[in-house]
Amino acid sequence: MSSSHPMRPPAGPRRDRTVDIARGISIVLIVLSHVIVGVWQSDAIETGAKGPLMPALYLVHIVVFAFLAGLFVERGVSRRGAARYLAERGALFVWLYLLWTLLQRGSRVLGGPFASTAASPVELLRLWRPEGQLWFLPWLLAATVLVALVHPWRSRRRGLALLGATAALALVVWGWEPNAVVLQGLALTPFFVAGVLVRGDRVVDLVSGSTVLRLAVVALAAGTLYLGVVAVGHFAMPTAASPDRSAIPLAWGVLGSTSGLVLVLAVSALLARLPGLGWLAFVGQRSMEIYLAHILVGVLVRAVLVDEGVQTDGAHLVVGTAVGVLAPLGIWWLAGRARMGWLFALPEPLQRRLRAA
Repeated sequence: MSSSHPMRPPAGPRRDRTVDIARGISIVLIVLSHVIVGVWQSDAIETGAKGPLMPALYLVHIVVFAFLAGLFVERGVSRRGAARYLAERGALFVWLYLLWTLLQRGSRVLGGPFASTAASPVELLRLWRPEGQLWFLPWLLAATVLVALVHPWRSRRRGLALLGATAALALVVWGWEPNAVVLQGLALTPFFVAGVLVRGDRVVDLVSGSTVLRLAVVALAAGTLYLGVVAVGHFAMPTAASPDRSAIPLAWGVLGSTSGLVLVLAVSALLARLPGLGWLAFVGQRSMEIYLAHILVGVLVRAVLVDEGVQTDGAHLVVGTAVGVLAPLGIWWLAGRARMGWLFALPEPLQRRLRAA
């Protein structure tokens, strides 16, 4: 996608692969988690997959996305001004939300492979109820508006105040899944604010100034905490409905999400130093395209596998995840050559109007 991509920064002279690799890891985990949910919900698949994997993934993958989405907000606001930056982001996020709601919910109205979750035409008008994974877009827009107006980077006191306020709000809504625009995702806001305050250039400095040993120690410590939370099992997930939202599950959930975020960042920094992982960084650079299209792709893949008599959950998880990552990349590539880039970016006429404003 162009520089309007909401989940990756514009290319710059100090770009480090750590951020892209972290996005790549996160989007693969997101696709895997949604494949797991689809397998669980399918009566045609013999599944024994119910266990700690899905909750463990939901504990961390979207938290990483939220943190990374905040890293380059200050740079964007400083370069273009708050009003212009918000106009560009707002137009993009609203366009993608409306378009993919129509595509994804519309497919359920049509039925066919999507008949198991059929929707009525009236549901196309219920835009306040986000379709599947698309809740992330209105929440991200609201969070972006918040920080662009507050400018938490202007002073330490202002930054800590916003971080504290959003953290307090997150504790109230953690484990709540309201299926309403902006409300779903509120628990991620402090991680986004933390990303805004940390800044992408500081991540580059921190990574470049850290030895392999230091990164490995951080990864080991964070991984131990994260796996400990998963092993305990009694935790609340930030954005998925959790049966117990009392103090102890909330505490475990916050610890698990925070340690999982640090784990992914440390592992990504280590992987960024290895050759041959440009493909994973590329997956991260195209994370939005994958995020938008993988649900539709996953439903079709599952339907094909069931029609072919594949009933083992392991095959569905492996094939569904691989195709769920690769097929959206193919769709993005074809869209760019078929002059259908508007599937993943603001249509060119709207971009020209914004540039002229």
